[in-house]
Amino acid sequence: MNWVSVAERVSLVPASVDDSELLAEISKRAFDTDIDVGAPTTGEGPPGYDSPDFQARAMNWGDYYKILLDDELVGGLILGAGSEGHRIVERIFVDPVHHRKGIATRAFELMFTELGNVKLWTLGTPEWNVRTKAFYEKLGFKQVGWDDSDPNWRGRWYERSMTPDDPYTMTPIGQLKDGMRNVDVEGTVLEKGYARMVRSRRRYGETLTVSNAAIGDDSGRVVLVLWNEQVKQVQVGARVRIENGYVSSYGGVTQLNSGLAGKLIFPL
Repeated sequence: MNWVSVAERVSLVPASVDDSELLAEISKRAFDTDIDVGAPTTGEGPPGYDSPDFQARAMNWGDYYKILLDDELVGGLILGAGSEGHRIVERIFVDPVHHRKGIATRAFELMFTELGNVKLWTLGTPEWNVRTKAFYEKLGFKQVGWDDSDPNWRGRWYERSMTPDDPYTMTPIGQLKDGMRNVDVEGTVLEKGYARMVRSRRRYGETLTVSNAAIGDDSGRVVLVLWNEQVKQVQVGARVRIENGYVSSYGGVTQLNSGLAGKLIFPL
């Protein structure tokens, strides 16, 4: 009988709604071990990490793969929507009973191969997580900024260029037009308006804080819409990077939004 390595036994298969409950159970076990690698508290993984409903919804707004070891479901990999050249890894987890077997590493290798048209991969991880910091850097990711979307901790933001000789390029701000989706932009904050309170269109009775800022690069400038915590985080003179944003128009003025699926990053 020939010996087969763990790497050869790992596969990525699109997840289905029928997998939601088991994925939630594995996700909970996996993220609950973060207390061993720097998490300030236990039982507080990323949003929806222990919810079958979240797993099912994630299959609609992104690409959700289940990680198999032979025929056993041992983890999950969630990719956010993105452009052909750039994708964001939203989440990866492996059942703790299978940690330290190279399964997550192999999952990334398969992802890189199967989505070979992607030039740039980005992802985030909490600053306190010493396990993921070492893991992503070993895979060739380099920290390029900070994600401050969670008010309780900072997130390291990483990228890996798959084509250094033909790198992925951000969209020049001067080329942004109403209706564009999955845009990646980097610029300097030129102005920032006063914050105002508005009522949420999604949740009755909820009040939100909103402000408009102007960001620019050598090609032009655009209004950047800021919500809630972003209003306090973004300061005039700072560099900002929006990944997977979208462009709209209000009163004839072009506006850039990070939205629920996008990221607002502060480059190093």
